[in-house]
Amino acid sequence: MTLDYNSTVDKIQSVLKEKTKRYAFKKLEREVIKTGACVECGSCVEACPVDAISGNRVENQYVPTLTGDCTSCGICYAMCPRAFAIQDTLIGNVKSAWKVRSLGDHHRQDGGAVTAFLEYMLDKKMIEAAVVACQTPDIPWLPEAKRVTSKEQLYDCGGTIYTHAPVVSEMIKGFKEGLSKQAIVGMACNIDAIERMESHVAGFFSVNTAASVFKISLFCMESFDYSSLSKFLKDDGIKIQDVKHVAITAGQFIVSMESGDKSWPIKELDPAASSSCAYCQDFTGISSDLSCGNIGSDEGWTTVLVRTATGEKVLKGALKAGIIEAEELEPKAVRIVANSARFKKNKFYKLAAPH
Repeated sequence: MTLDYNSTVDKIQSVLKEKTKRYAFKKLEREVIKTGACVECGSCVEACPVDAISGNRVENQYVPTLTGDCTSCGICYAMCPRAFAIQDTLIGNVKSAWKVRSLGDHHRQDGGAVTAFLEYMLDKKMIEAAVVACQTPDIPWLPEAKRVTSKEQLYDCGGTIYTHAPVVSEMIKGFKEGLSKQAIVGMACNIDAIERMESHVAGFFSVNTAASVFKISLFCMESFDYSSLSKFLKDDGIKIQDVKHVAITAGQFIVSMESGDKSWPIKELDPAASSSCAYCQDFTGISSDLSCGNIGSDEGWTTVLVRTATGEKVLKGALKAGIIEAEELEPKAVRIVANSARFKKNKFYKLAAPH
């Protein structure tokens, strides 16, 4: 190494120590090298300031291998083109991050923030309707997309349903019927569909500039196929119609019934996951106005990532109106959200390669 290169490495280490979380080579090995995502570029080998990584040839494949003492400086992970080291690539653009709790008597999931935001927007005529997922009246926990125009209807749809619902279709029906301002609550996949309608030259919102939609994304690691989920519960002696509440927290899938709670490690539900979820890498919904979930906040609160000026206006307006209470999140809490987003992105590397 030349003196200039050594000086550069020292500065890199200083930046990593000051501004980011540092990861040891073992994390790079586990997430990138052993999954087959490594591109064999050698950046981790040459970037190591203590020459602890070697580029070994194994059956004619270049494999970065730890051959010295790792100091956990984090350079190898930060420089790898397949490692997710930068927070913006994990959770997207975030203007501010909050923990929020509804002050109303809402049927809540976590802090009830989503219902409170929609109530505020309806009350202030910022939107004419909100599209949400509700339970169908005759099949428990089977979701249906519903367009609501009052807070009473919102309360009936409180809580998260971990199964796909055609909310985008219901939104478009509203515009067909003459509405011009709507809000929608969905997972990243739903928000991506709307983003396509906004960004594509032939997209609905590109062509019809009089129409607008406020996008609220729910944090989502994966959704479930309804029939497979029902079977999973049935095989464990639980009738889905007896389930009163569903939640995913701390790696556990939890159902609440009159008789008590039952939980399973979320990995046990992999066979019930929707097939489309394997191809999604977006945990928070980076194209939304507000992203909401229970990761990063205390129990009974909702984590809210504000992404746009309109999203900021809604949060600050609801706070001023006394519908919610809110506190800004500490950087450590935001990193917890980013870590969950990293976990979801890394799951993509575990898919079976097509060749």
